[in-house]
Amino acid sequence: MDPVNPTVNDLQRQFELLAPASRIGKSLRSLVAEGNVNPDEILPLIRLEPLLATRILREANLMAEKKPEGYLSIEEAITAIGFQRMYDLLGLYSYPPKGDELSYSSEHWKRAITCAVCMETLAEKHHIDKKRAYTIGLIHSLAEAVLETGTDESNERTNIGQLNNRLQKFNQSGLCFNLLSDWGMPSAITDPIRFQYSPLDCQTTGKMACLLNLAKWITGVIREVDELPDQALGPDLLVLNLLGEGEQTLWNLVTDVSDSLHVADSILLGNYSPC
Repeated sequence: MDPVNPTVNDLQRQFELLAPASRIGKSLRSLVAEGNVNPDEILPLIRLEPLLATRILREANLMAEKKPEGYLSIEEAITAIGFQRMYDLLGLYSYPPKGDELSYSSEHWKRAITCAVCMETLAEKHHIDKKRAYTIGLIHSLAEAVLETGTDESNERTNIGQLNNRLQKFNQSGLCFNLLSDWGMPSAITDPIRFQYSPLDCQTTGKMACLLNLAKWITGVIREVDELPDQALGPDLLVLNLLGEGEQTLWNLVTDVSDSLHVADSILLGNYSPC
């Protein structure tokens, strides 16, 4: 894959080779090895796995007889393809034929889960479909994660790329939009992802795009990484004003999200009681 000018086809080929991040991969394999068919335990784990969730969403939204608006959440997609097919995908995906040499980055996995929890928390606060918001947060950086799989972050090309950080991020959001659109994902999912760095330009699902932009900033604070080109400058004041949020509220949300991440940790340890 050309690291400078990757195409959607490049991303698709790389995506098919990826195995889960190590920690979630172990949990999935344990379920399969135990012959566990309890949806109450499987569904929470799928919600913590961006690649498997994307495969399920793709299959549901490529069905010939899908509903006109498409399937907007992981839960809807699982219902559409059926639980038996979900089990099949779980089994196939838990044991990739080429092993774990091309694993989804643990760092990207943690950031995807954090952003998804941020989106769910913000959506509930703003009375927006929190399941769709969670799904968008989980898969919004898929292209970036695929592109960075197997690369050496200390190499010269990465150092040069830092000079064009904003351009790179905008390009990655566009690639992710095109990739998910090719897989039949509805615009209610793909448009916020396309405009995650410029939410005020989104004419269709602007509020969800604003929530994603805000969730990315919160994710950057929690994970201590630069999720936005201007992360250090704080959240976009125009986005905050549009949503009626204050900066102190966001710091409170950081605490709420951190608490929710502890629940995710419990699920990975096999404790499903908080679900």
